[in-house]
Amino acid sequence: MPLYEFVCQACGSPFEKLLSFSQADQPQTCPRCGDVHSRRKLSTFAVGGGTPSPTAARPASSPFT
Repeated sequence: MPLYEFVCQACGSPFEKLLSFSQADQPQTCPRCGDVHSRRKLSTFAVGGGTPSPTAARPASSPFT
C-alpha cells in the first residue's frame, strides 16, 4: 500500500497514512486535532543519482574484479 502525505486544513499539521488506492480520496482524520478536513500533498520520490555504497560487496563469483 502506498504512503500518502496529508496536511490538516484546521491545524496545519502534516501527517502520513498507509492507504489503499481506493482509500486515498476519502476524508482522512488528523491525528493531532481530530478534524476530517485534510488535503493530500503531492509526494515525490528520488530515483537514481545516488552514489553506490562502499560497503556493498560484490558476489564472490563475479567476473568483474
